[in-house]
Amino acid sequence: MRINVNDEYSKLKSVVVSSADYFDPSNLAINNETIRYYAENGGVPTKEAILEEQRYFWNVLKKLGVKLLIADQVDGAKGQMFTRDLAFVIGDKFFISSMKKENRRLAINGWNNIINQIDQDKIIQVPNNIYLEGGDIIVDNKTIYVGISERTTMDAIEFLKNILGEKYSVIPLKLKPKFLHLDVVFTIINSNLALIYKDGLESDSLRLLDKYTKIEVTEQEQFELATNVFVVNPQTIIINSEHKRIEENLKKYNLNIIPIDLKDTAKDGGAFRCTTCPIERE
Repeated sequence: MRINVNDEYSKLKSVVVSSADYFDPSNLAINNETIRYYAENGGVPTKEAILEEQRYFWNVLKKLGVKLLIADQVDGAKGQMFTRDLAFVIGDKFFISSMKKENRRLAINGWNNIINQIDQDKIIQVPNNIYLEGGDIIVDNKTIYVGISERTTMDAIEFLKNILGEKYSVIPLKLKPKFLHLDVVFTIINSNLALIYKDGLESDSLRLLDKYTKIEVTEQEQFELATNVFVVNPQTIIINSEHKRIEENLKKYNLNIIPIDLKDTAKDGGAFRCTTCPIERE
């Protein structure tokens, strides 16, 4: 199997996804602030609602020519549909994340049918003494942004520098405490354009993103995971249909926007980017 990811926006060819069939609203893993809010205030989604959203999203990806690599379900593993966190690809290297939450570590076992198709020399297991999750990785050619968060620690920076070498610039971006991963406050649309919730990043980290024209999201939009869009190719962006203001702003850049209802999935703490792990882009 070919693996190749050099950015977040080149044409997507294959992606790992996983069913939400494991989801049990009566036995929630409170792994993030979003699901904690709904668990305490009501509104926890049903499994059926999430599965319906997921089926529609997957069908859209298929129609756009994307090959779906579906991970197997693993008994007892939480958050299996959030494949982005479990692994990530930089160039032709496939990294298996070191997950901080024990209840999420089992899920990678459902990827065996996929991992066995990858050249073993290309697979890198992040050591257990380093926490590094894929939701904190954003790739923009030779620049790798790494969210320093509740789930990814500073020692991940040196680890990536040692693996990737001098051709890459590995840049830490410090998140404010309540935000889970980098991609819930910042993501890039192309080499010049980004979505950002500025209050989610420390001020010294914001300065490192000056190269991008930024579309800012509001506090409420961030809570609804508005930055967690999915770029399928340089012209096509999938976003939550709730976010009309962001849709209109993106259209100003001559982008094709596909709005999809994913509000129930987002209530579990992840949206389009969280539920996809790109394996190959052109």
